[in-house]
Amino acid sequence: MPLRLYSSLSRDQREFQTVRPGEVRMYVCGVTPYDVTHLGHAFSYVQFDTLRRYLLSLGYRVHYVQNVTDIDDDMIMVSRRQGGRAIAEIRDENDAIFRADLDRLNVLRPTAYPRATDHIADIVETTAALIRAGHAYEVGGDVFFETTTFPRYGALNGVTPAELAARENPESKREHKKRGPLDFLLWQTTAADEPSWPSPWGPGRPGWSIECTAMSVAHLGKQIDIHGGGRDLVFPHHENEIAQAECATGLVPFCRFWLHNGMLRLEGVKMSKSLGNLVLACELMRTVPPDHLRLYLLSTHYRVDADYTAEALPTVASRFDRLRLAVTGASGGRASERLDAAFRARMDDDLDTPGALDLLDMAATRVLAGTAEAGEQKSLRTALATLGFGFAGARGPANGSFEP
Repeated sequence: MPLRLYSSLSRDQREFQTVRPGEVRMYVCGVTPYDVTHLGHAFSYVQFDTLRRYLLSLGYRVHYVQNVTDIDDDMIMVSRRQGGRAIAEIRDENDAIFRADLDRLNVLRPTAYPRATDHIADIVETTAALIRAGHAYEVGGDVFFETTTFPRYGALNGVTPAELAARENPESKREHKKRGPLDFLLWQTTAADEPSWPSPWGPGRPGWSIECTAMSVAHLGKQIDIHGGGRDLVFPHHENEIAQAECATGLVPFCRFWLHNGMLRLEGVKMSKSLGNLVLACELMRTVPPDHLRLYLLSTHYRVDADYTAEALPTVASRFDRLRLAVTGASGGRASERLDAAFRARMDDDLDTPGALDLLDMAATRVLAGTAEAGEQKSLRTALATLGFGFAGARGPANGSFEP
């Protein structure tokens, strides 16, 4: 069975096919580094790292881009709160913590790790192209995307524009200047104490969504295979990205597969910096081995909204010990075709990591009991490495490899 993935745009599970044979171009929305990494971030990036690793195991060349949103309202707010501290300092401090957390979780480094502030020229050019094409308009130094010029606006969410307009919209700003309620800023004028860059419309800074569109096109080209991120980005961020990219380039689709991970919740409420209900990955890993945390995160399917409880992590310890002991001393020789095929079947079914781990757990039990068939230990180790576990020999920062 070929790999099948669920795309939020088509709302079904489809056979994975790429724009270019044998090559995957994958963009995953990164963080805004105005604070440190919480467990919801870890859930998202471990899941997409596992998808990347599985694609590599299938023989694809994977170009993985993950951005840094280092200029936006939140970065400016924190800078002001800290007495005008340089945004670059805040970014670098929190980004270092974020990278260290993901390194400990053995997440492969991105192929490219672009910052929005390094792509201002690309953002300005993309904005200008949208104006030329009749999809954007300027009002007093602010440039808005006009959503009514894009008939497919709302398709990613599966609702009408009127229904979208009734939702809470964090990109809805400067209403008095807009032609329509869903129009959003591509370029915005700035206050005297805010960072700004020159543009044809006067000094200012980018809107939110245009940053990812410009960085994706700059590093991966005009059409990509996978765009990933949390489900909370479906509207407005990813809806806007589709509109911008397809209107700016004239190519459809901008992305073949839109993958969105579920939200990790604490006592039923989504973890978020704005709510302050965060479980920090760095704090957890002071008492919990990173491989335990990775195992815990992969025990939930990537599309599921899961509740974190402090009691959950200790329960993975026995499973982890069983898996680790079962592959200790694994040597060469032939693999188990049966276990290999069963593992692939689970992973091919929309990256069913919980189902795959159940299979591997049963195989580990057989290995330790001395009832495994020939080659199962080798196949078990290979599968666990594909899932990114350092103890099974997976490439990555946990084993001293910081290459993409």
